[in-house]
Amino acid sequence: MIELLMSIIGNRTFFVIGTYYCVPITIAVIIIFFVKTSRDERGRAILGKASIISTIAFIVFINIFARIHMQVPMDFDSIACFIQWIYNIVLTIQVVAILIYKRIE
Repeated sequence: MIELLMSIIGNRTFFVIGTYYCVPITIAVIIIFFVKTSRDERGRAILGKASIISTIAFIVFINIFARIHMQVPMDFDSIACFIQWIYNIVLTIQVVAILIYKRIE
């Protein structure tokens, strides 16, 4: 399992795909933060709940990264790719959580 993960993370194409995915998801989060519906009490509550979920996901993924990094030697590109995909996944979780909470409430 770790060998498969390391072969994916070490792939340069996977790193470039992550870079292209990072830009629109970051812009989406910034737009969601500054839209008019996010400024009232209900919008702030939704952002708070989604931020808690994404923070928990961030803690879990960083701990997984720390475990793998201690067991397997990594070069700089692999570390950068791993951290970039943690960032992308956390932002995706936050956007999805915000959209789900807006639909529910």
